[in-house]
Amino acid sequence: MLQIAVVGASGRMGGAFMEFVENVEDVAALAVSAQLLGADDFSQLETALESDGIDVVVDFSTPEASLKLAVWAAKNAKPMVIGTTGFTAEQLDKLAETLQAVAVLLSPNMSTMMNISWRMVSNAAKVLPQDTIDVEIVERHHRNKRNAPSSTALQMARIVAEKRGWSLSESLRRNSRWGILGERPRKEIAISSIRGGTLNSEHTIIFAGSGESLEVTHRSQTLEPFAKGALRASRWIVKQPAGVYDLLDMLGLPEVLF
Repeated sequence: MLQIAVVGASGRMGGAFMEFVENVEDVAALAVSAQLLGADDFSQLETALESDGIDVVVDFSTPEASLKLAVWAAKNAKPMVIGTTGFTAEQLDKLAETLQAVAVLLSPNMSTMMNISWRMVSNAAKVLPQDTIDVEIVERHHRNKRNAPSSTALQMARIVAEKRGWSLSESLRRNSRWGILGERPRKEIAISSIRGGTLNSEHTIIFAGSGESLEVTHRSQTLEPFAKGALRASRWIVKQPAGVYDLLDMLGLPEVLF
């Protein structure tokens, strides 16, 4: 039986994960309050640790709660799967430093198809000439999503910037357009964020050249693929040595395909 502590189970993604694993016979999931962790109350985790035990911690909370949870996980040598989004670069560095003695899988998106699309983006960014091909990203989500751009869209931009040897911060000068701006700079990755109603998650990256364009789009109709990915990640991470991994490592696609 795989014993999973789920932090942020009352949230949208955490709730979907709990609902999904409820019908998985060899998994037992315990909901842990992110609010309690925010108040430095680890009693739920400690009680679970002393009773049935914890094999892995799955985190869908907030960056602040994740950092506190990481300290507990490192202290108790528990692997983690972190699907929390909205981290700053400094917070990600702190996570990696805190969790260096345990295995942790960190990904802003737990969908297998989305992670495969990142490999497609990486290939395109590596091969297509940067002096003639512009890159635009469009992402859309429901009205309650808190961060913009989404962490998934930022990951797309990060991949392109890395393959082109650009500074991500300098490339993301403009996330929306308004007024007379002049000609589009070549060294730019623009992200447009749409928020409204109950829109499903959708991410499109556009490689626009002269006379042709290439688009890679991922759409999700439900949260089930993300829950499946998180469970698969949980089964995988408990077998790994200490280190920071992502879903592409789990899929065996850590590098571009050619």
